[in-house]
Amino acid sequence: MGNILIVEDDPSIRKLVRVNLVKRGYTVSEAEDSHKALAIFQEQPVDLVLLDLVLPGLSGVDVCAWIRARSDVPIIILSARLEEDLKVAALDAGADDYVTKPFGSEELLARVRSFLRRSYVSAKTDENRVQIGDLLIDLGARRVFIAENDIHLTRTEYALLAELAQHMDAIITHDELITRVWGPEYRGSNHYLHTYLGRLRKKLGEYADLLETVPGMGYNLHSKKIIIAN
Repeated sequence: MGNILIVEDDPSIRKLVRVNLVKRGYTVSEAEDSHKALAIFQEQPVDLVLLDLVLPGLSGVDVCAWIRARSDVPIIILSARLEEDLKVAALDAGADDYVTKPFGSEELLARVRSFLRRSYVSAKTDENRVQIGDLLIDLGARRVFIAENDIHLTRTEYALLAELAQHMDAIITHDELITRVWGPEYRGSNHYLHTYLGRLRKKLGEYADLLETVPGMGYNLHSKKIIIAN
């Protein structure tokens, strides 16, 4: 099913989340502070992290950045409404999603299922490569290069770029892109696209302009030179 690490200093929230996950067959590890969370992450395999932002020791943002520098494991932020600045910082540090406290158990479980399902599907390989100038999107290896330099993308950032690359020059509507990358339960959540495409553009640097926003319609990856090889 999946190994999930809960990083949360509130024991009541930790228990609620653990009980619901275990009931659905997930394996769960728990950490009440940042130091224990990092130790667990280094000692055992983790398929997904549920991360509170306000923790003893390092902040949740620091924990997020530390994990993202070492792994593309999905990270879902557990955020209180008063932590808006921290939530944005965590997304910038590489978090994949967030759930605002107080949250419903079914909502959280749906997010977990969505990310784990995407992780397992992503293990499938495809030998195609898409190249635009010095930008190479290797769909088989799930890696992106600019002038042979490996560009580190999170799982979500890569999924967005791969969807657009596989439909080169075609406009993908907001809802289509949301559904393909996040799942149908996220339809209408266009703010996700704004956040993650913004991060993706920063990482693409001089190639950021290839990601075009089509007002009122959606997005496309535009290219003057396309090479697709097997």
